[in-house]
Amino acid sequence: MFREKLSNAPYMTSFDDVYIVPGRASLEPREVDVRTRFSSSIELLVPIASSPMDTVTGSELAIALALHGAIGVVHRNCSVDEQLEMVKRVKEFPPYPLRALYAEFNEPCSRVLESLRNEGLRDLPVIRDGRVVGYVSVTELLEHCRDNPLKPVGEIVAKSSAKPHRLFTLANIREARREVLEGRIDAVAITSSDGMYVGTLTLREALEEYTPLTDDDGRLRVAAAISPFDVARAKVLERYVDAFVSDVAHFHNVNVLKASRNLVRDISRDFIAGNVGTYEAVVDALTTIEVVHGFRVGIGGGSICITSEVCGAYVPTLWAVASVRDALEDHGAGSIPIIADGGIRTPGDAVKALAAGASSVMLGYVFAGTDEACAPLIAIGGRLYKPYRGMASRGAMARRYALDRYARISKRIAEGIEGLVPYRGPVSKVLREFVEGIKAGLGYAGASSIKELWEKARFGRTLKKYTPQDLIPRLR
Repeated sequence: MFREKLSNAPYMTSFDDVYIVPGRASLEPREVDVRTRFSSSIELLVPIASSPMDTVTGSELAIALALHGAIGVVHRNCSVDEQLEMVKRVKEFPPYPLRALYAEFNEPCSRVLESLRNEGLRDLPVIRDGRVVGYVSVTELLEHCRDNPLKPVGEIVAKSSAKPHRLFTLANIREARREVLEGRIDAVAITSSDGMYVGTLTLREALEEYTPLTDDDGRLRVAAAISPFDVARAKVLERYVDAFVSDVAHFHNVNVLKASRNLVRDISRDFIAGNVGTYEAVVDALTTIEVVHGFRVGIGGGSICITSEVCGAYVPTLWAVASVRDALEDHGAGSIPIIADGGIRTPGDAVKALAAGASSVMLGYVFAGTDEACAPLIAIGGRLYKPYRGMASRGAMARRYALDRYARISKRIAEGIEGLVPYRGPVSKVLREFVEGIKAGLGYAGASSIKELWEKARFGRTLKKYTPQDLIPRLR
């Protein structure tokens, strides 16, 4: 009987075991549509989400991803107030990047003139008590402040108060961008709906193309990690987040399923269950929880996860995605999106996960080395790195126990490690490379969209010869 368990064990396919077989293509990669769903009611412009790790996703990364059509999942390894503040920062950020570039009402003309010259601008908004009161130009500064460089710029604004200046709010920021691109003004002040200064849009920002992921009110979208047991935290965050992502290593647990059922009844936002890795886990989730808006799929496949070594448990993300997609299709729930989470290191891995039935992919290691990731930049031997750790590492567990009194510390052994990742620059560059690689992969498969990829993708195997180096655990 026990020998049969071993001999009948299924072969679980991983990313390195298969490749996409090229198919007939009718479109160029740039024409491929990679829009997809993160959850039942949230559409992504690109099929990418960030992992809710405390060295990866805070407000900065979530903002940068949303500005480019992806979504960030803010980590929960902090107090409720800290997580709320991160989420609020994303929702309050304008759908275009702005800079804090302005002149104070009482600021000396000489200093403002120097700022304009350094920035290469002709105009600059003037702020008083947090509100825009007008603009000053280089010409005005040179003319009115020639005799007294210390004269405050507010005097110029007061003299030209009869000259109207148009205010642009977050709601019509695209119109403001057009004004800048057409050269009517160099720097446009953007205000909130109640007239408070938010930031300044210049040609530098206006020239870059953004396809922001926004909600019905024009605000950037953001998701938050949550424990199914932490209803109180969910209620605090609910006003601002667009979706909750279950942050549990093994979701297929009776207590977790019951807690999730109760949580879903108390919240109105989309709930993404996870992590799951088997057909049976999905069936139990669908029959226990009234509504599930998505599944986070993958167990033990992360680059710094050592669950397979510590616990002997592991489900390759690719095999898990296919199993979950089969379960959803078999039970009439094929419209529920799947987020492939764990071990996705390259655009090619992402294409394979999407071809196996995923709707989007979740990246941790890929984003950990970017400017916007939570961790600080460290210089070692003339090279730059950023710290990176698994959420089941000793450091992460210690922080969670100290700050989150709702956390259930049910395990006393670490299932993740800590390390450093090379610095990779701005996330926009990394994201662009990933998206272009995904589009090219769909093009090779002959698919014009992710749903068509599910239908058309064919996998091929190769006989791989393993070397001793392949068996050595490493930070990939």
